[in-house]
Amino acid sequence: MFVKITSVTALPDYVLLVGFSTGEFKQFDLKPLINKYPPFKSLVEVEGLYGQVKIDVGGYGLVWNDDLDISADGIYEKGVTSEPPRNMDAYKQKLVEEFVKARKSMGLSQKQLEILSGVPQACIARTEKGITDPQLTTLLRLLEPLGLTLSITDI
Repeated sequence: MFVKITSVTALPDYVLLVGFSTGEFKQFDLKPLINKYPPFKSLVEVEGLYGQVKIDVGGYGLVWNDDLDISADGIYEKGVTSEPPRNMDAYKQKLVEEFVKARKSMGLSQKQLEILSGVPQACIARTEKGITDPQLTTLLRLLEPLGLTLSITDI
């Protein structure tokens, strides 16, 4: 079967989550290649190299550098079928819902939050309606007057 790679995420422990043109996702464990083939050892030995994985032009494989690549067919054949990544739109919606709830529970209008945060009211309205994705700095400026912070957790 001829497949192309559409997405790749470097997961912990040298496992890749790879999306294919078929809509399928597979996890591909690089440890057997790292243990068997010297060029793949550089993924462990060169700091940060593993996370620099990219989709080759055309989606025919994955590349790290001129010496290190792997074909889409090989990943597809040897990869383990996996669930697709969680829906980022759902996370965004939940974040916006919590933000709006906090603003309203403090009795603040969008205009008052503009004064406290320095973020224009129109931007606040677009964010609350889900029309725009605010930059991280904008989001942090909006959360700070509400006494809220962002945290990073495993999903």
